Amino acid sequence: MCIRARADAALARASAADADARATQQRAACEVGRKGLVALTALDEAVLEQKVAEAQVSSRPPAIFSIASLPAQVLEQRPDVYNAAREVAAASAEVASADAQRYPQLSLQGTVGRARYQYEGQTLDFSNWTVGPVALSLPLFDGGRRRASVAAAQARYEEAAAVYRGKARQAVREVEEALVNLQSAAERTASAEAAAEGYRQSFEAMQARYRSGLASLLELEDSRRTALASETARVNLERERMAAWVALYRAAGGGWDPARPAPGDAVSAAPAASTDSATR
Repeated sequence: MCIRARADAALARASAADADARATQQRAACEVGRKGLVALTALDEAVLEQKVAEAQVSSRPPAIFSIASLPAQVLEQRPDVYNAAREVAAASAEVASADAQRYPQLSLQGTVGRARYQYEGQTLDFSNWTVGPVALSLPLFDGGRRRASVAAAQARYEEAAAVYRGKARQAVREVEEALVNLQSAAERTASAEAAAEGYRQSFEAMQARYRSGLASLLELEDSRRTALASETARVNLERERMAAWVALYRAAGGGWDPARPAPGDAVSAAPAASTDSATR
């Protein structure tokens, strides 16, 4: 009996130490998340804490929006994709300009200006202009300089186009990954909630048995740890789901308005993404 009492006491101390370690870890995670929100929102930490304290958080936050396909035009608002597209346009114009320098050019040579004269207290101000003969430029003997300029401009255009394609593929990949993570979290939510509820009921039953003397402290603490682990897994899954929504919003470039009618041309980013509990 004495040995059992010592074992129960050691188990109680171990459970208390484990709970303290978990609490410290959770406080650190919350602090890291708070620092991230401060950097993201550019708000003072005191103001942010006040806003968080005033926010009404439901036990199950609703989905931001439901989406099964992402319009291709939405990806164009991403800063990296938009900038890459502008680089391609600039490089294309540079190719056209360099190619135009290879052909004969006709121009008028002359001057246009204003003249001001003053004579015996009177001032005359008028415009005068002169136009010289027509000038024709024939780029015949340049040692291949203009042709090389065209080739260089074409190379810069191909480079810009390759960068644009890479940015577009990266954008599509990030969207697809976010949608897959969102779908996975949605499919696991029901199972995680059922597991947490079942382990909670099991712990309550074990607690009643322990009070009646029908269960040992070892069995009670083991049931408590299992229930706590299942509840932690459920909360982490909910956090993963919300993080997937944020990742999708960022991958789409932000500023996406669910009330705005979607364009006719849409590209599917991931299958069955709307299976997330958006209507719950």
